[in-house]
Amino acid sequence: MSSSKRPSTSSLRRFITSRPYVPVAEIRRRFGLDEPDCICAIARDGHSAYVGLPEREALKIQDLWSRDEIGLELSVEVQAPVVVGIYPMRIARYVMDGNGNGFHAGGHHHAGAATPGTPVGPSDP
Repeated sequence: MSSSKRPSTSSLRRFITSRPYVPVAEIRRRFGLDEPDCICAIARDGHSAYVGLPEREALKIQDLWSRDEIGLELSVEVQAPVVVGIYPMRIARYVMDGNGNGFHAGGHHHAGAATPGTPVGPSDP
């Protein structure tokens, strides 16, 4: 795919947010990013990771990650922080806010759901 036809930040965002989870390999296939040996470092708030995308697309992923629009899944098979998948944060927030795990506003909740008033996600300092 020529550089003039590569995905924009908004088309990457649309593609990622249209699914609950997107493997990096799927991004490469969807947008025809067939440079076989490309891997780029991305960073945010003192944390860094490596993603198997060309530099231009990796920087767009970094931008979306820096704006908390996406989350990154890192490989557990290697010692380095390597991105294997990406997920939209709007879905992650939905689950962490207690709205995606069976909690209902009337005080009823399914077995296994968090007790009302108990934080589900990480607490803010």
